[in-house]
Amino acid sequence: MTFQFLETRPSEVVRRCAALRMFFALALLLPLFAVRVAHAQMTTELLIGDSVSDPGPKYSDVDEAIKRFGNRDVLGARQFLESAKRKFPNLPPVELMMAKMHFVSGNPAAAQAALEQTVLDNPTDPEPYILLGDQAIAQGRTVEAEALYEKGLQLIDQYNGNAKRKHNMIIKARNGHALVAERRRKWAPAVADLQVLLKEDPDNATAHFRLGRALFMMNKEKEGYDELVKAQKLDNKLPHPMVSAALLYDQLGQHDKAADNFQKAVRADRTNLKTLVSYAQWLIQTGDPANAEIVLAEARKVDPESVDVLSLSGVAARMSKKMKPAEDYFVDALRLAPSNSGVINQLALLLIDQPDEDKRKRALDFAQINATLRPDSSEANITLSWVLYKLGRTREANEVFKKGVQMGGLTADSSYLVAQMLVDQGQKEVAKQILERALDNSEGTLFIMRSEAEQLKGTL
Repeated sequence: MTFQFLETRPSEVVRRCAALRMFFALALLLPLFAVRVAHAQMTTELLIGDSVSDPGPKYSDVDEAIKRFGNRDVLGARQFLESAKRKFPNLPPVELMMAKMHFVSGNPAAAQAALEQTVLDNPTDPEPYILLGDQAIAQGRTVEAEALYEKGLQLIDQYNGNAKRKHNMIIKARNGHALVAERRRKWAPAVADLQVLLKEDPDNATAHFRLGRALFMMNKEKEGYDELVKAQKLDNKLPHPMVSAALLYDQLGQHDKAADNFQKAVRADRTNLKTLVSYAQWLIQTGDPANAEIVLAEARKVDPESVDVLSLSGVAARMSKKMKPAEDYFVDALRLAPSNSGVINQLALLLIDQPDEDKRKRALDFAQINATLRPDSSEANITLSWVLYKLGRTREANEVFKKGVQMGGLTADSSYLVAQMLVDQGQKEVAKQILERALDNSEGTLFIMRSEAEQLKGTL
């Protein structure tokens, strides 16, 4: 049976090969109000706590507004907020408070409309512009976000109302404006914004971390490292400062300094599991699975039941062509996390390349389970297509292949599998473009089959 792949223009296939996430995905660090409260429970503190110091019993009208809103009595909620605003003029505009409640209830369209109304009713109030900017930056509309933040900052300069509210608006506006600069890799403006933010909020660990990164990118390594140290002292969940420095040196293309900082971090605390995992992952990403195996052996001594450590151990062993140890590590990881799709995916890809027919059948079982667990994952579908293809079930493979490619967002490893299947069918030019895109965009990411991809590209 001839294996017919999806007919797609080469440029369209290449376009769908999206770049993978980087360690410093700053959007994940940004505490945007609209994103944060979408999963929170509305309280008086959350609604007016940035404007008043004691959101207690005297704001009973606000409490009642929240209750009415929770009972879907939007009109009643607005009436009680209007009453609260008459009693306490230092509260935010009524429509702004309504917008926040809509955000919490998961109704962004209504929240957007309420913010637009706030602008009409209160043209000199900075906060609606800031919150609209938060929405724009969260949705990738950087130009719009920049204009909104700058309008907000302009109005903040003229704002002489509630001092506490002004303080919090400065933090939010500078936070968002800095992110615009960071996205554009304009490090000097980002530094300026973050320094102003930190004058208002000196214990903001995330801001110190981002300032450290921006200073690094300006080749101010000493000042940048000092900020990373401050950030980690304020929030011990952040990586060790030397680990952060290592990753930043890696972004700057300074491999030797990156390695040196990782080694210093390990020497400083050989029992820090996060440090060992970060170092091992970096070694794998940079094509050094042999040294990664050494680091992971130490990590398994610290925590032999860590799913992350076992998964990376399997990846390192697989890259080193140690198939039996790799399988054992993945099976152990799956024992601890039976629904871990990444581990299931790795097992499927590992087992399908074995000569043992029982293992190849197990590969299909794992691939089908993963595609069932994650029906909207291009990676899960491409892996299932690959397994079916390797088993000679080309018609079924073709159907799943179409689904996986149409989803877009292929990982680097999935891109390699797609390219290999296309080469086998004579579509070499499309395969070459896919491989080039995957290899070009895979810096700083985990690309397990990088060497295979490079070899395949060499044949084209």
